[in-house]
Amino acid sequence: MKKFIKKTYLITKIKAMRKLLLSFILLAFWSLSVNAQTCATGGCPATDTNSTGQYPTSTFSTTSSSWTTVSTYMNAGNWTLFNVTSGNTYEWTYCSNYGGTQGWDAELTLFNKSTGATLCYADNCGLSGCPNAPYISWTATFTGTVKLLTTVSGCTTNTGSPYSTLVWRQSNGGSTTTTILGIDVSGNQGTITWSNVKAAGYTFAFVKATEGVTFNDADFTTNMTNGANAGVLMSAYHFARPDNNSAADEATHFVNIAGSYIKSCALPPVLDFETTGSLTYSALTTWAEAWLSAVKTATGITPILYTDGSIASNLGSSINTYPLWIADPDGSSTTAPTSDLGVWTNWAFKQYSWTGSVSGISGDVDLDVFNGDMTALHSLMGCTVTGIADKSSDDNFILYPNPANHNITIENTSANNNEGLIFIFNLQGQLLMQQPMSQLKTDIDISGFANGMYFVKVKTDNVIKVKRFVKE
Repeated sequence: MKKFIKKTYLITKIKAMRKLLLSFILLAFWSLSVNAQTCATGGCPATDTNSTGQYPTSTFSTTSSSWTTVSTYMNAGNWTLFNVTSGNTYEWTYCSNYGGTQGWDAELTLFNKSTGATLCYADNCGLSGCPNAPYISWTATFTGTVKLLTTVSGCTTNTGSPYSTLVWRQSNGGSTTTTILGIDVSGNQGTITWSNVKAAGYTFAFVKATEGVTFNDADFTTNMTNGANAGVLMSAYHFARPDNNSAADEATHFVNIAGSYIKSCALPPVLDFETTGSLTYSALTTWAEAWLSAVKTATGITPILYTDGSIASNLGSSINTYPLWIADPDGSSTTAPTSDLGVWTNWAFKQYSWTGSVSGISGDVDLDVFNGDMTALHSLMGCTVTGIADKSSDDNFILYPNPANHNITIENTSANNNEGLIFIFNLQGQLLMQQPMSQLKTDIDISGFANGMYFVKVKTDNVIKVKRFVKE
């Protein structure tokens, strides 16, 4: 998975490594002095006079302990929504030491979105290197959504250039990556001894199935069968040729070859998207979205998109509902990608090497890491959420509409019609919402959720069921 990605990679990675080293030094220093909760009194009211609208329009979530960019185009008066989990500590700042920028003297006010209550306020935080930048550290007292308002000091607004960059993180989160490792292979690797791969500590594998509309990898079936028999979690991928064919034709070809391996409780299929030809990025976005949607419709499983930062940074926002597998071969399985994630605010997999050495494989092989623990990986696969199996048979509950925009409805079709509890989790396994379920029908407001896939666990005295839905 690297035919066209390497050309400009070395120069950009040298620059990125310099920035990353500086960030690590600054972060280590800063964490010694400002890791406690920081919430000043006061704040700016969330009124029309100092709120110019929601920007960005996504609702953000994170478990990452690394600073993540919210937007590089913030103006005073913008407000942004964030999903938080009770007990976790979250931080927001415009300080340049942590990836932010401040084109004007900003201040931040944090609100409970549901009640409107002010939670935190920050103006000039006094951090070394950026004394006028606001900084908030807040430990969530509830699970839900918070609203962060940016204003000029004095609670005023502005528009246009200069813009500022807002960054955030979950400071009590674990490592930005985990040790759940995998590989991606094709017929180029020849015969693979999959039992050795498993014994070497590799949990998952992406296997090439097809390319374009005519090519089928000769080793695909053998790899999928032997890998699964060895206990490796297997996935099929398709190498896209948008320069030659329609998305519909390539999706049909892929499903015809790999469809029997695409199912719930299996690693989702992948679109390997690294060729552009003469297509514009708008056309590439449309092509990729059409392929992903077609495979999802045909199989019921949400595919993953594999690409590099140069392509990801130019794709349209409509595609970020699909999990991202980012090519960032810096050789490290324990650091977050430095490549541009584009319209994605998080990543599912990172390809961290193109020249790995793995027992059971002759020659170089690509190495990958999953961004989460096994619970999160199982959630992505659609087989478990907190250990509860996702089975489609013998359903006692109906969820609709799916996909949904503003609300979902859960009907209790059990003969006993017991009351119970409803839990909603994101792909990382975080509990986002919990509420009682009525005997017959329960309506749930999901308008504050970011676009993407979620899992619903319904629990009564007699049964526990898990279902998936997509927020559009």
